[in-house]
Amino acid sequence: MNWLALSAVANVITALAVLGAAAVAVRVGLEVRAVIQELRAGLGSVRTELSPVIENVKHISDDVRGMAASVRKDVERVNETVDEITKRVQRALVASEERLGEFNALLDVAQDEAERLFISTASTVRGIRRGTEAFRARSGTDFASDELDEAESADATSNQEVEDGHDSSPESPAPAIPPGPRIRPRPGQRRRA
Repeated sequence: MNWLALSAVANVITALAVLGAAAVAVRVGLEVRAVIQELRAGLGSVRTELSPVIENVKHISDDVRGMAASVRKDVERVNETVDEITKRVQRALVASEERLGEFNALLDVAQDEAERLFISTASTVRGIRRGTEAFRARSGTDFASDELDEAESADATSNQEVEDGHDSSPESPAPAIPPGPRIRPRPGQRRRA
């Protein structure tokens, strides 16, 4: 009997060991369950604590999106303004170049007119100077009367040389003083000095 009693004792020990292992497993399971419940409760409290932060982050991200859209619109407006200003400046430059060209043309015309006026004035002054020199060369004013002596007019016409503009000398003729008017005093009047 020994074997039988020994086998029954072994069965009881094995049953007790299985029951002990089952009790330990249940105890560990209950502790794990308690830890899980604590974790859930902790996550729930973290959620409730983090929900305002999450809401704030959502609001901030919405505000950032709105600001980015506003900045984008402002940048587009600034770009449009810069483009318009650039076009206006280019038009102003073209208009300025045209006006400068017109002003240069006006200055050219004014310069031409001034040169012509200067040349005309210089020519007039030179003519007056030569006339004055010719007048002085003939010793002042010698007014003639309306009546010429017949004899003097005959002598004057016979003494005049006929020039055809060609002579036999190889030199060019000296510039001649143009003949002045024949001026004599009237009878009975004396010449003033």
